[in-house]
Amino acid sequence: GSPSSAKGSGKLLSKKTQKDSASSDGCTVPGFQALESVAQTHGAALAVYKGHAPSTPVWSVSFAPCGYYFCSVGSDSSARLWTTDRSLPVRLFSGHTSENVNSVGWHPNANYVVTGSDDKTARLWDVQTGQSVRLLSGCNTGISKVRISPDGRYCAGAEYAGVIHLWDLGSGKKISSFRQGQTASKRERAVHSLSFSYCGNALAAGGD
Repeated sequence: GSPSSAKGSGKLLSKKTQKDSASSDGCTVPGFQALESVAQTHGAALAVYKGHAPSTPVWSVSFAPCGYYFCSVGSDSSARLWTTDRSLPVRLFSGHTSENVNSVGWHPNANYVVTGSDDKTARLWDVQTGQSVRLLSGCNTGISKVRISPDGRYCAGAEYAGVIHLWDLGSGKKISSFRQGQTASKRERAVHSLSFSYCGNALAAGGD
Protein backbone atom coordinates (compact mmCIF):
# COMPACT_ATOMS: atom_id res chain seq x y z
CA GLY A 1 0.00 0.00 0.00
CA SER A 2 0.95 3.66 -0.16
CA PRO A 3 2.94 5.31 2.67
CA SER A 4 -0.12 7.26 3.77
CA SER A 5 -2.31 4.15 4.05
CA ALA A 6 0.20 1.95 5.85
CA LYS A 7 0.12 3.72 9.20
CA GLY A 8 0.40 1.46 12.18
CA SER A 9 1.60 -1.70 10.44
CA GLY A 10 4.90 -1.52 12.30
CA LYS A 11 6.65 -4.08 10.06
CA LEU A 12 10.33 -3.40 9.45
CA LEU A 13 12.60 -5.81 7.60
CA SER A 14 11.93 -8.67 9.98
CA LYS A 15 9.89 -9.55 13.03
CA LYS A 16 13.00 -9.15 15.15
CA THR A 17 12.27 -5.57 16.19
CA GLN A 18 12.05 -6.29 19.88
CA LYS A 19 15.23 -8.14 20.70
CA ASP A 20 16.72 -8.50 24.15
CA SER A 21 17.45 -5.12 25.68
CA ALA A 22 20.66 -4.15 27.38
CA SER A 23 21.46 -1.10 29.46
CA SER A 24 24.60 0.77 30.33
CA ASP A 25 24.60 3.56 32.89
CA GLY A 26 20.82 3.78 32.66
CA CYS A 27 20.68 3.95 28.84
CA THR A 28 18.38 1.25 27.45
CA VAL A 29 18.45 0.52 23.72
CA PRO A 30 16.07 -2.10 22.25
CA GLY A 31 18.06 -4.85 20.58
CA PHE A 32 21.42 -3.49 21.66
CA GLN A 33 24.31 -5.93 21.88
CA ALA A 34 27.68 -4.60 22.98
CA LEU A 35 30.40 -4.50 20.35
CA GLU A 36 33.63 -5.93 21.72
CA SER A 37 35.81 -3.14 20.33
CA VAL A 38 34.23 -0.41 22.45
CA ALA A 39 34.73 -0.17 26.18
CA GLN A 40 31.57 0.41 28.18
CA THR A 41 32.68 3.10 30.58
CA HIS A 42 30.85 6.14 31.78
CA GLY A 43 30.85 8.82 29.08
CA ALA A 44 32.21 6.52 26.36
CA ALA A 45 30.38 5.54 23.17
CA LEU A 46 28.34 2.34 23.46
CA ALA A 47 29.22 1.44 19.88
CA VAL A 48 30.82 2.90 16.75
CA TYR A 49 29.20 2.39 13.36
CA LYS A 50 31.19 2.80 10.14
CA GLY A 51 29.90 2.46 6.60
CA HIS A 52 29.72 5.85 4.89
CA ALA A 53 32.45 6.78 2.43
CA PRO A 54 35.79 7.48 4.18
CA SER A 55 36.42 11.07 5.30
CA THR A 56 32.86 12.18 4.56
CA PRO A 57 30.73 13.75 7.29
CA VAL A 58 27.41 12.33 8.50
CA TRP A 59 24.89 15.16 8.56
CA SER A 60 21.86 13.58 10.20
CA VAL A 61 20.79 10.43 12.06
CA SER A 62 17.36 9.28 13.22
CA PHE A 63 16.07 6.25 15.15
CA ALA A 64 13.02 4.34 13.94
CA PRO A 65 9.89 4.70 16.10
CA CYS A 66 10.25 1.05 17.14
CA GLY A 67 13.94 1.41 18.08
CA TYR A 68 16.59 -1.14 17.02
CA TYR A 69 16.90 0.43 13.54
CA PHE A 70 18.31 3.87 12.75
CA CYS A 71 19.17 5.71 9.56
CA SER A 72 22.00 8.10 8.68
CA VAL A 73 22.74 10.45 5.79
CA GLY A 74 25.93 12.21 4.76
CA SER A 75 28.02 13.77 2.02
CA ASP A 76 28.47 10.56 0.02
CA SER A 77 25.10 10.92 -1.79
CA SER A 78 23.54 8.15 0.27
CA ALA A 79 21.43 7.14 3.23
CA ARG A 80 22.19 4.01 5.21
CA LEU A 81 20.11 1.80 7.48
CA TRP A 82 21.65 0.31 10.61
CA THR A 83 20.70 -1.95 13.50
CA THR A 84 22.00 -1.40 17.01
CA ASP A 85 23.69 -4.81 17.15
CA ARG A 86 25.66 -4.55 13.87
CA SER A 87 28.57 -2.22 13.18
CA LEU A 88 27.94 -2.20 9.40
CA PRO A 89 24.85 -0.91 7.53
CA VAL A 90 22.14 -3.39 6.53
CA ARG A 91 20.65 -1.30 3.71
CA LEU A 92 21.90 1.35 1.28
CA PHE A 93 19.58 4.00 -0.15
CA SER A 94 21.13 5.42 -3.31
CA GLY A 95 19.54 7.79 -5.82
CA HIS A 96 20.21 11.40 -4.85
CA THR A 97 22.30 13.19 -7.46
CA SER A 98 24.14 15.58 -5.13
CA GLU A 99 26.92 14.70 -2.70
CA ASN A 100 25.13 16.18 0.29
CA VAL A 101 22.13 14.38 1.73
CA ASN A 102 21.31 16.68 4.63
CA SER A 103 18.41 15.32 6.64
CA VAL A 104 16.56 12.08 7.38
CA GLY A 105 13.26 11.30 9.10
CA TRP A 106 11.08 8.23 9.68
CA HIS A 107 7.51 7.49 8.69
CA PRO A 108 5.50 6.64 11.85
CA ASN A 109 4.85 3.08 10.64
CA ALA A 110 8.66 2.53 10.46
CA ASN A 111 8.47 1.12 6.92
CA TYR A 112 9.74 4.27 5.22
CA VAL A 113 12.39 6.97 5.64
CA VAL A 114 12.51 10.37 3.95
CA THR A 115 15.69 12.19 2.97
CA GLY A 116 16.41 15.73 1.78
CA SER A 117 19.36 16.65 -0.43
CA ASP A 118 21.24 19.44 -2.17
CA ASP A 119 19.83 18.07 -5.44
CA LYS A 120 16.63 20.03 -4.60
CA THR A 121 14.58 16.90 -3.93
CA ALA A 122 13.36 14.79 -1.06
CA ARG A 123 12.92 11.06 -1.49
CA LEU A 124 10.80 8.53 0.35
CA TRP A 125 12.45 5.11 0.64
CA ASP A 126 11.04 1.67 1.34
CA VAL A 127 13.30 0.23 4.05
CA GLN A 128 12.48 -3.36 3.11
CA THR A 129 13.57 -3.02 -0.52
CA GLY A 130 15.87 -0.01 -0.44
CA GLN A 131 13.94 1.51 -3.36
CA SER A 132 12.80 5.12 -3.74
CA VAL A 133 8.98 5.11 -3.80
CA ARG A 134 8.33 8.88 -3.91
CA LEU A 135 10.31 11.72 -5.49
CA LEU A 136 9.30 14.98 -3.85
CA SER A 137 10.28 17.92 -6.06
CA GLY A 138 9.47 21.58 -6.66
CA CYS A 139 12.28 23.31 -4.75
CA ASN A 140 14.56 26.00 -6.16
CA THR A 141 17.47 25.26 -3.82
CA GLY A 142 18.74 22.32 -1.80
CA ILE A 143 16.67 20.84 1.04
CA SER A 144 18.17 21.20 4.50
CA LYS A 145 15.49 19.60 6.72
CA VAL A 146 12.68 17.06 6.27
CA ARG A 147 9.98 15.82 8.62
CA ILE A 148 6.94 13.51 8.24
CA SER A 149 3.67 14.34 9.98
CA PRO A 150 2.54 12.12 12.89
CA ASP A 151 -0.27 10.60 10.81
CA GLY A 152 2.16 9.74 7.99
CA ARG A 153 0.21 11.65 5.35
CA TYR A 154 2.51 14.60 4.73
CA CYS A 155 6.17 15.49 4.44
CA ALA A 156 7.55 18.95 5.16
CA GLY A 157 10.86 20.07 3.70
CA ALA A 158 12.80 23.30 4.19
CA GLU A 159 15.03 24.55 1.39
CA TYR A 160 18.04 26.84 1.73
CA ALA A 161 16.07 29.81 0.40
CA GLY A 162 13.88 29.62 3.51
CA VAL A 163 10.76 28.26 1.78
CA ILE A 164 9.04 25.33 3.49
CA HIS A 165 7.21 22.91 1.21
CA LEU A 166 4.49 20.41 2.07
CA TRP A 167 3.95 17.23 0.03
CA ASP A 168 1.19 14.64 0.10
CA LEU A 169 2.94 11.29 0.49
CA GLY A 170 0.03 9.35 -0.98
CA SER A 171 0.43 11.05 -4.36
CA GLY A 172 3.90 12.60 -4.08
CA LYS A 173 2.48 15.98 -5.12
CA LYS A 174 3.37 19.28 -3.49
CA ILE A 175 0.27 20.80 -1.94
CA SER A 176 1.54 23.95 -0.25
CA SER A 177 4.51 26.27 0.29
CA PHE A 178 5.19 28.62 3.21
CA ARG A 179 7.28 31.71 2.47
CA GLN A 180 8.78 34.26 4.82
CA GLY A 181 8.37 38.00 4.45
CA GLN A 182 10.29 39.73 1.68
CA THR A 183 12.06 41.93 4.23
CA ALA A 184 13.96 38.96 5.68
CA SER A 185 17.59 38.78 4.60
CA LYS A 186 19.03 35.66 2.97
CA ARG A 187 20.63 34.70 6.30
CA GLU A 188 17.43 35.32 8.26
CA ARG A 189 15.49 33.02 5.92
CA ALA A 190 17.63 29.95 6.78
CA VAL A 191 15.56 27.18 8.42
CA HIS A 192 17.47 24.84 10.72
CA SER A 193 14.70 22.83 12.35
CA LEU A 194 11.16 21.55 11.68
CA SER A 195 8.66 19.90 13.99
CA PHE A 196 5.03 18.85 13.57
CA SER A 197 2.61 19.16 16.47
CA TYR A 198 1.35 15.88 17.91
CA CYS A 199 -2.01 16.30 16.14
CA GLY A 200 -0.24 17.16 12.87
CA ASN A 201 -2.22 20.36 12.34
CA ALA A 202 0.66 22.73 13.05
CA LEU A 203 4.27 22.93 11.88
CA ALA A 204 6.95 24.82 13.79
CA ALA A 205 10.15 26.05 12.12
CA GLY A 206 13.31 27.44 13.67
CA GLY A 207 15.99 29.48 11.95
CA ASP A 208 18.27 32.48 12.05
